[in-house]
Amino acid sequence: MTSLHSQFLATHTVADVLREKKQDHELIDIQVTATVEKVFETLLANDILSVPVYRKFNNRKDYVAIIDAFDLLSTLEEQGLSSETTTSLDTEFLSMPVAILVGMTKGSSKLWTCQPSLSLRELIELFTKHRVHRVLVLDDIPIRTDQADTEDNTAIEQEQQARQPSAGRLLSQTDVVRYLLEHNHELGSILDMPADQAAGHALRYAEEYLDETTAKKLKCTPVSITIQSQAWDALQKMSTSHATCVAVVDSDGALVAEMSAADLRGINPNRIEDLHRPVLVYLKTCQGSLKRPLSCRAKFSLGQLMSGVVRNHGHRSWLVDDEDRPVGCITLSDILAVYLK
Repeated sequence: MTSLHSQFLATHTVADVLREKKQDHELIDIQVTATVEKVFETLLANDILSVPVYRKFNNRKDYVAIIDAFDLLSTLEEQGLSSETTTSLDTEFLSMPVAILVGMTKGSSKLWTCQPSLSLRELIELFTKHRVHRVLVLDDIPIRTDQADTEDNTAIEQEQQARQPSAGRLLSQTDVVRYLLEHNHELGSILDMPADQAAGHALRYAEEYLDETTAKKLKCTPVSITIQSQAWDALQKMSTSHATCVAVVDSDGALVAEMSAADLRGINPNRIEDLHRPVLVYLKTCQGSLKRPLSCRAKFSLGQLMSGVVRNHGHRSWLVDDEDRPVGCITLSDILAVYLK
């Protein structure tokens, strides 16, 4: 017998999500000729984590990639920034065109697009199995003849010359989790699942970029640093461990803060040196005040977990024990991966 949530995913589409998505502005995008620093500024000014990049072709926009905060981290690493880097780090790359970011990571190496008719299940498979965090929904996406009969034709990775420019709309994992929560009365018993069973759930699709040992370690032991560490230490550890965020803990191991690539937004030549400051000092500087990370306990249900993430505009929830020590990290990818069971 098909479960209620499986029926829901099969009978609802990307178009359904877009119809309910609250968006009172046009798509925020950026031209390939803009500078890297402009990307940092755009993400911060609009409180977003990614931005589509386009080139002008016959006076129309031809989208070539989606750049996110993690691409900015990769750029800093490429420039040689580390814990030992002196304050004389060359920041000339910030004035270079955004085109240098395209292809810096797997996510920016191809433009992930889809049609409004794509089913919700297929969209979630794209988000989880391909480690994609957002897609560009275009009104008219031509399918190449060599793709027409393949299972991947619902999420088309098209060459630039094969794409039709379109205004498009950006759809993220957050949008889908919010949509599912708003339709919780149609999802059935899956919402009663204990939250701890969702931790690291998306790692079962990680064989492309993680070995089995590393994946198991990430699932059982969240990546963390102490409050004495530099801000850059957090970013570097996140990059080397393939984690999307790092927990900042005190001397007792209790969760105090979190840092992700999103905290790089707004970086400019004057602020790069701040990455060598203690992580809590850096976070207070860029956030205005130290924000308490979203957390949950094992007894929470999946429904409560989703409600907390959506209500707090979060991208993850730390699973903590009775002493507030992080014992797991539940990302949006983990939450969505649960629905594929």
